[in-house]
Amino acid sequence: MELLQLQYFKTIAECQHITKAANKLMISQPSLSNTLSRIESELGVQLFDRQGRNIVLNNYGKIVLEHTNNILRELDNIRTEIDALEQRQNNVITIASTDSMYLREWLPAFIKENPDLAIRHSVSTPEKIEAALLDGTIDFGISSVAFGNNAFAHHQLWEDEYMVATPLPNDFPDGVIRDFSDFKQESFVALPAMDYHSRYIDILSSAASFRPNIIFEGERELLERVMIPLHASIIILRSSIQNDKDEALYAGYCSLTRLSNPEAHISITLSWDARRTRTASAQRLLDYVQNTQLKAWHLSTPDEVWCRKSNGLKEESVNQE
Repeated sequence: MELLQLQYFKTIAECQHITKAANKLMISQPSLSNTLSRIESELGVQLFDRQGRNIVLNNYGKIVLEHTNNILRELDNIRTEIDALEQRQNNVITIASTDSMYLREWLPAFIKENPDLAIRHSVSTPEKIEAALLDGTIDFGISSVAFGNNAFAHHQLWEDEYMVATPLPNDFPDGVIRDFSDFKQESFVALPAMDYHSRYIDILSSAASFRPNIIFEGERELLERVMIPLHASIIILRSSIQNDKDEALYAGYCSLTRLSNPEAHISITLSWDARRTRTASAQRLLDYVQNTQLKAWHLSTPDEVWCRKSNGLKEESVNQE
């Protein structure tokens, strides 16, 4: 059996329709049908069950597809190793994550240490990231959602938890762990709802069975600037409080509430397809994250964002009194 035949079979299995597969491969439908017939004749079994105009992969076909994927994957590994040998070092690393925040602090430090590398990053859904890891179009995926594929290897970047920051004055003193349902009557600012990203507030409110009162949506840096004037709560990650300065900043203008909900506790994880041969560049990034204490995202220019603006609000309030 030839590699081209296996590639044709894989496309038919994915499309489960001869005409659609032929169009995707840009060959004639009769030619593709003849190829499938030759494969089935050589193996002595039918690989698809016919259902009208459609064809459905049967148990024999599933066996062939599994081995076909393994063969084509090994072929990719051969190409990867040859490229690595010829080029000595491929300088491109491709990463996809469910949130760019997971790279915001540590990736610039990695780039600074490795100026010869080129990084290509995209934001996507967990499902699309898993598919991209499987077909080799990305080197790494980063998500707070665990990938269940047994072919993947993982490295936990850090554990984290969602918290609620609420401007003062409020009825949520620090140090009290609450269920997110306690915030049912509160107003929130949040990131815009997007197809490729599940917002923290949607995850938490869905589990707590209520629809949050979101009074403003915008980019992360803008949310930091409007939450206090609007007196609206915001969902943050515990890792965003990284030092005493951050602690003091929050204490002066907000109360922080930890949540008892299981959905509030997450693990930020780097994943890759362990069956694929990594390039030298990809291995450098993996070595870096495995041997470095990574920093998560934290407040941007906190003194400018809150202290100055909030002091103005306080002065205005005193003048009114």
